[in-house]
Amino acid sequence: MTPGNLLRSAILLVTAGLLPMAANASSLQEKIQSNREKLEHLHENLGQVQAHLSAGQKTQAELRQEIKVLDQKITVTRKKLAGIQTQQRQTQDKLKALKEKITALQNELIQQKGILGKQMQGAYMLGSSTPLAVWLQTEKPGELGRMSVFYAALAKARAALIVKTQNTAAQIVQARLQVEQREAGLVKLAAQIQAQENTLNQQRQQHATLENQLSDRIARDKAKIAELQANANILNGLVSRLVVQFRHQEAVAEAQRKAAAEAAARAAAARARAAAEARAAKQRRLAAERRAAAQKAQEEKRAEQVQRAAENAAPPTTIVRPPKISTVPAPPVPSPAPSAGQPPPSTPIIGHGRYPAPVNGPITARYGSPRVSGGLDWQGITFQAAQGTPVRAIAPGMVLYAGPLRGYGQIVIVQIGHSLLSIYGHLGSTDAHVGEQIAAGHQVGTVGSGGELGNDGLYFEIRNGGHPVNPLDYIHN
Repeated sequence: MTPGNLLRSAILLVTAGLLPMAANASSLQEKIQSNREKLEHLHENLGQVQAHLSAGQKTQAELRQEIKVLDQKITVTRKKLAGIQTQQRQTQDKLKALKEKITALQNELIQQKGILGKQMQGAYMLGSSTPLAVWLQTEKPGELGRMSVFYAALAKARAALIVKTQNTAAQIVQARLQVEQREAGLVKLAAQIQAQENTLNQQRQQHATLENQLSDRIARDKAKIAELQANANILNGLVSRLVVQFRHQEAVAEAQRKAAAEAAARAAAARARAAAEARAAKQRRLAAERRAAAQKAQEEKRAEQVQRAAENAAPPTTIVRPPKISTVPAPPVPSPAPSAGQPPPSTPIIGHGRYPAPVNGPITARYGSPRVSGGLDWQGITFQAAQGTPVRAIAPGMVLYAGPLRGYGQIVIVQIGHSLLSIYGHLGSTDAHVGEQIAAGHQVGTVGSGGELGNDGLYFEIRNGGHPVNPLDYIHN
């Protein structure tokens, strides 16, 4: 069994006992604690294996960039080779034209030499006779003029032919020199072509090597992406189980609260009935007192009338009576009833405010940004922080999970609201326990080292209803 499979099996063994956490939080904590050292050891071994595999390996982006640069070099080399080959063909065409020119000049030179040889032979046949001697020897003196003109034209033609023959010979020499230069240029171009072909072959071999490396890297990246997907599935499964468990706990607590509220409502109703009965008795007593007072007043009024009648019959005497004081009590003033439309004081709802960041540091990877290795996008954010930096809870809540998880190192999951989870990953150590109620600012662990993050830092997620959301909507950094 590979380290990854062994770690996954161990994590599944740990997370399988999370469902009854509401009733068995202490026993679950003992199970996690008993397996934590083994899981940490497996996680450490897996991290070493992954670091060993990734050491010295280039990323797909680097390989593709090198292949792109090499393709550009190959294109430039091909253009140079095509230019040199074109120049070679042009030189060969010029060399062919020069050779044809030399052949024509040589033929012309042969003709000129033939004509000049005939002229020289004619002159030799005449010997050393001067025109005067020819005139004296001729039998027809009238032909002397024609002969003089003929000899002059012949001499001029011979001189011109000699100059032309010399020029043709010089052109042949010059053409042969150009031919030698062109041939030397062809040799040089051939050497350049051979060098460019060698360079092109080397670049093609290097290109093939990079292509093979890229294929291997793509295969490794696919395996890495599959591993990341498996890690994400493990985390998603854990979060789903924790959400179901927490909602079950909430349902039980809600039922208990509802029962307590109903009992309180019944007690309040009983108190209200008793108060109503007391008010009714008081009102009846006040009514009886008012009736008695009214009856007494009527009796006093009748007595006063009888007395006045008696006084009218007897001598009048002045009787000073004190003023009557009414004994009827004033009706009670009802107290003002509370306004029915006045709302109860509002309370803040967790998850709708701005929470402090779990650590202080720059954000190196944001929610939804692609990973360097490809595959899944980041479902949270990463803070750059030194190893050992304390990690604080952003809000009060209950710890649902604390321990190692494949691909995330040591993690702590805290329920901070009805549907909100805060996840702190790649921790070096954890300072929270399952089932513990923690306050905002409570240290849940410390920043770990390296891992998939590359540099030391904290991986942080917020999940709403089990689904990842942008943590920057809930915290300020």
